[in-house]
Amino acid sequence: MACGTAQAKTAYVTDRLQLGVHQQDDASDKAFTKLKSGERVEMLEENRYHARVRIPDGRTGWVKKTYLVDEQPAILRLTEVERARDRAVAALESLEAGLAEREARVGVIEQELAARELQATAEADELGRLRTENVALAGRLEAYVFSVPGTLFFVAVAVSLGIGFLVAWWWFDRRGRQRHGGFRIH
Repeated sequence: MACGTAQAKTAYVTDRLQLGVHQQDDASDKAFTKLKSGERVEMLEENRYHARVRIPDGRTGWVKKTYLVDEQPAILRLTEVERARDRAVAALESLEAGLAEREARVGVIEQELAARELQATAEADELGRLRTENVALAGRLEAYVFSVPGTLFFVAVAVSLGIGFLVAWWWFDRRGRQRHGGFRIH
């Protein structure tokens, strides 16, 4: 014969009660339905050991009064707490995802800011160089304040020649008329 070692294992007493609902007020007949632990009933009347209740489907019957309590059973409270925990965990995960997204956006914005700061520094250097060049060019321009630009010179010469030609034509025409008694001769 083989001897096996007996191992003890942990077990718990269930909190899942099934309460029979009877037609008789002493519960001596067979239950026509069963109520599960945590189901809500409306207590209509009671005697020493039993209570007449209205069950969720609207029927009435008798149950053992000792299994009815005023407070919500622990299993239902636990279920509500677990649902609340699950909602909180889901909300936390959503917040963490949103936070990660925002942190990524902040990283992108910080990179853009660093790039713009570099660009601003480069533009400030370029502005300083251009200001220095502008001052140098302004100094060179002062040397030519009293000089006449070439284009203006040629325009002035052309206008002077045109005016001179017109004055000469008028002068010769006037002299010719004076010689010939006011008549123009061609």
